[in-house]
Amino acid sequence: MNDSAPIKAVVETIAVKAFDIASSYDLPKAREILEREPSAKVVKPDPLMVQFEEKKMLMVFRYGAIVFFNIEPIQMRRLTAHLKPSASRENKISSEDDFLLYISNRQKKPKGTNEWHIKEFNRDMALVVGVVLSRSVSLEYYEKLVGDALEQFQQTIATLATKGWIPRRQREAVKQVGFALSVEYDLAYDVAILDDPDTLWDGGSRVEQLYAGLKREFDLEDRIRIIQQKISIISRFSTFVVSRLESQRAMYLEWIIILLILSEILMAFAVKMIAAGRCR
Repeated sequence: MNDSAPIKAVVETIAVKAFDIASSYDLPKAREILEREPSAKVVKPDPLMVQFEEKKMLMVFRYGAIVFFNIEPIQMRRLTAHLKPSASRENKISSEDDFLLYISNRQKKPKGTNEWHIKEFNRDMALVVGVVLSRSVSLEYYEKLVGDALEQFQQTIATLATKGWIPRRQREAVKQVGFALSVEYDLAYDVAILDDPDTLWDGGSRVEQLYAGLKREFDLEDRIRIIQQKISIISRFSTFVVSRLESQRAMYLEWIIILLILSEILMAFAVKMIAAGRCR
């Protein structure tokens, strides 16, 4: 054995798993549920951060996402099930994402891997990772939602392009306008997708670097921009459909009025002709 051979440093791994479970979580209620768990300690109320061991914790976000740190799959399922009473409008299909953190001698991101090396793991580091992954899985939900909404317009657009008329009811178009506004509101307010976490202000340069790197890793800004572009298309087209349908409706009403006037004229003419025939 060569005593001069370099000794590899022991690298500790932290497995991170994120799920988009529901439309929202009632954080005070979720806190009451989690405080009943053995060895659970609430570290932060919003987002709700609960620690079980030194590097074993979970975070619950009010916009319906949960992020687990070093928690076994069977315990993830149990905790998710326990949190159901605090969830509002659970998703039929939950989005998920995972990530690996390695505690090593320097902070880096190996290319082509789904992992990140950090020098230390603390509350600020966990919060940054949790925020980015929770937003990523929430974006997956909205990406699918907006994509499905655009697909619904395909037949309408094709009919408009080939026949020049819109086979849609006004109420459906108005609902699409409301849908676009709702998604914009959720992203801006509930998910707070464009806001930096408060911990960046006093977390230090390592926290800032980790946050900036993870945002690039999960393409948050590009994905947000694409969703906003699609929402803009839905909103503009829906508004056009509503306007077009109102014009069509006005035109139909004009024709109905014209037909009613013509029918009255014809009836008056017929009555006059009958009366003239009787006079003879």
